[in-house]
Amino acid sequence: MSPERVPSPGILLAVVGPSGAGKDTLLRMALDTIGREPRLRLAQRVITRPPDGATEDHASCSITAFEQGERTGAFCLTWRAHGLAYGLPCEIERDLEAGSLVVANLSRRSLREAAERFGRLAVAEITAPDHVLVERIRQRGRETAEEIARRLSRQAPLVLPPGTVRSVRIDNSGSAQAGAERLASHMRELLDLLPETQPAAGV
Repeated sequence: MSPERVPSPGILLAVVGPSGAGKDTLLRMALDTIGREPRLRLAQRVITRPPDGATEDHASCSITAFEQGERTGAFCLTWRAHGLAYGLPCEIERDLEAGSLVVANLSRRSLREAAERFGRLAVAEITAPDHVLVERIRQRGRETAEEIARRLSRQAPLVLPPGTVRSVRIDNSGSAQAGAERLASHMRELLDLLPETQPAAGV
């Protein structure tokens, strides 16, 4: 982050991990565990992939529309992975300025840029052994065995940016409920770090 940029009072929680780790499942369960919490926001990603009903509830668009959005400033963070384009809408910056905890499914390669852009970054890494990842990805039915192998071979190591507020690593090879409880606990700890009085959005 540049010296003149003041960090937002809110915190961006980046949920990262390889395909098949169960990030979407744990996110849904953790949010259900926490229940209604006005300071907690889930960012909806924009992806150049049609919704499939089996993974996250993302906004879908064509690559042409996505690139137009990049040119016009519709996104505050974008990245490419596995032949797709991903973006976070600029609306989340208003939530961070309002002192909220914003949860977003990110790429590990985008963490440094996210830290520079938003200031207060926390990380939850969801993992599982390779054989578990392979089986979960296979069950989706979108990729061949060769494509799955290539996808997993491109995994990037997790490098936490300097100044990361907090981080947790969750092995999701066992009970999803146990993993969700750990993620919910991490979220509660971050909620406790938010300012007691939230500034009004847009101020």
